[in-house]
Amino acid sequence: MITSNSRSLAFGAKATKHTSRSRMWIKLIIAAVLTVGSWQVGSSVYLLAKAQLAQYLIADAWQATLRDGKKHKPWDWADTHPIAKLSFPDLDETSYVLEGANGRNMAFGPARTIVGGMPGDQLSTIISAHNDSHFSFLKEVKLGELIHVETVDGNFAYRVQDLKVIDSSKQRVLINQTDELILTTCYPFNTLQTGGDLRYQVTAVRIQST
Repeated sequence: MITSNSRSLAFGAKATKHTSRSRMWIKLIIAAVLTVGSWQVGSSVYLLAKAQLAQYLIADAWQATLRDGKKHKPWDWADTHPIAKLSFPDLDETSYVLEGANGRNMAFGPARTIVGGMPGDQLSTIISAHNDSHFSFLKEVKLGELIHVETVDGNFAYRVQDLKVIDSSKQRVLINQTDELILTTCYPFNTLQTGGDLRYQVTAVRIQST
């Protein structure tokens, strides 16, 4: 005799299998979008879609890192891995940070400058992203707001202390011997012109960690 409990267990196993299969197909579709469309490389629509879809795979890789403490590539051919999760509670924004702030990695999300530090170090942590995708909301950040950073070493909180525009041809982002968070993106926002020298810089100082 098949009991109701047996039916429930069978249904639960079947539902879990269906969910896992659906998730696998979603990841395959996202990976396909990331690898095709090179002929559209000049299309802002394609680039924006690629940047947003990549965050789903990066989020999965980050969860795997939190579980076992190891580096996980978001997709097989990636030459980077997620190292942190950025949260802006006042703006309800979240982004996953990749290691190595170069053009290739920044196409998929915010990326850390490797010569800087990590939260918890007595060295500036510098994270950069494009102003038309993952850091488009930086223009909304205000003095005094909190930024949370999750790493494998714990959770860190920073308070925004300074907002400014710098000319990268005359001034570089300074790496200081203090635990601070520096976020940079191109400036101005909402412009059709890209690749200029101006950078928008948000600097936040650490206030606590858990």
